Amino acid sequence: MRWLAPLLMLAACAPVPVSPERAAQQCREEVGLADGIHGNIGVGVGTGGGKARGSITITDKVFRPQSADDAFAECMDRKVTGKPQPTTFGVTIGGKT
Repeated sequence: MRWLAPLLMLAACAPVPVSPERAAQQCREEVGLADGIHGNIGVGVGTGGGKARGSITITDKVFRPQSADDAFAECMDRKVTGKPQPTTFGVTIGGKT
């Protein structure tokens, strides 16, 4: 019976199919990394003076980039059918001043 608890925990982590509407919402967020690079920058002024921040994320998808349309279609298929997300590796570098 000791083996039953880990097995149930793994089953709970399995991908679950979602509605096409929910999949579309999630996939729109995911498409930003279709080419393996994503960055953002922010600038502002507050009571303490000027503020700036920025970050860049680079994943292993730079070696196999996709168009936004292809990435969206693949994501939709994966989410609606409940397939697992492929493993990717990456690094995010950011800073604030």
